[in-house]
Amino acid sequence: MTLIRMITAAMALMFTVAASAQDAPVAPPKKPVVLLAGSTGKNGSVVLKALNALPGEPFDVRAMTRDTGAAVSKFGSIANWYEADVMKPETLTKVMAGVDYIIDAKAATGLFNDNRPEAVDLEGTKNMIAAAKAAGVKKYVIITSSVSGQKDHFLNKIGRDVLIYKGLAEEALVASGLNYTIVGPAGMTDEPAGKEIKIIPRKDYVAGQKITRADTAIVCIEALTNAGAANKAFTVINGDGADTGAWKQSFAAMPNK
Repeated sequence: MTLIRMITAAMALMFTVAASAQDAPVAPPKKPVVLLAGSTGKNGSVVLKALNALPGEPFDVRAMTRDTGAAVSKFGSIANWYEADVMKPETLTKVMAGVDYIIDAKAATGLFNDNRPEAVDLEGTKNMIAAAKAAGVKKYVIITSSVSGQKDHFLNKIGRDVLIYKGLAEEALVASGLNYTIVGPAGMTDEPAGKEIKIIPRKDYVAGQKITRADTAIVCIEALTNAGAANKAFTVINGDGADTGAWKQSFAAMPNK
């Protein structure tokens, strides 16, 4: 082969490679990963629905449950189900890998064994926090109560000191060094979202105030990426009007725990 032919062949190969590179599909950017704990519970299932309804599917959502078979049976294939148990730290390592954000919507469902408040609300949260720190999670949003930590509340008498354990869990989260948002909803209802949302300091909460689970879910999702929500604790309630979104500017004015 003459030198001219060799040069011509080399140039043709270069153009072919360049054209192939241009034609190759471009991988979509990686979406932030949100881990939702308690995804089959009263609050968590509503948060899951709200995450699924976000325009453009901005997050890669991992719906965490203790029993994926039961979750699929009850809710179907509406999520990427991940099996893990907050009372079994060894199960949390894999589910936390690559997670950017956490919404912790779990809550005790009983008074005994691994369903009691001391186990789920306190020890389970401590286990989640440890796994989140090890995984480098950027933000930890937790749903607790507008009256967390109160010792003389009637809910402690019927719920085996549930508010005390929620308060201790909050303290553990604050002490962890993780970027946190503590959402303390008022009395929760199952009405649809769309009412006026108000974020207030927990000291201003008045017994009898209400918030829908759906609106609470919206606040939790916003808190994931809203810079003003960093290291804040507050109560969320519904007002009388329609939602305008003005509450999104209220995070920064809220106190730390």
